[in-house]
Amino acid sequence: MAPMRMTRRAFVKAACITGAAVTPGCGLLEGMLGPPVNQSNGVIAFKRSGRGLRISNAAKLNNANKVYATAEAAADDPAHPGDNSKVVQITMNRQLFDRLFANGKTSSDLRHDL
Repeated sequence: MAPMRMTRRAFVKAACITGAAVTPGCGLLEGMLGPPVNQSNGVIAFKRSGRGLRISNAAKLNNANKVYATAEAAADDPAHPGDNSKVVQITMNRQLFDRLFANGKTSSDLRHDL
């Protein structure tokens, strides 16, 4: 009898269900970013997103690495004048939010601030 084969999608799903830390969504970055987000420690933050849009490589890098405390700060910080990325809401751990936006900062670049 031939051995059973598992697809990549099935493997990742099984790993997430069992709690193995093999993907970023399953806790691999948990030690660096703090405890998981839940109802008691979640804070709303904002990012720019080019999902479903044609955007430049500069906008892709900007969107991947910057987070904002307010929607206005996100809207006012495009990668360049032609950047048409939209502002989206995310939920972030409170400890991480406090660390990134200390002293009244409204934007944070994850490449430098983590």
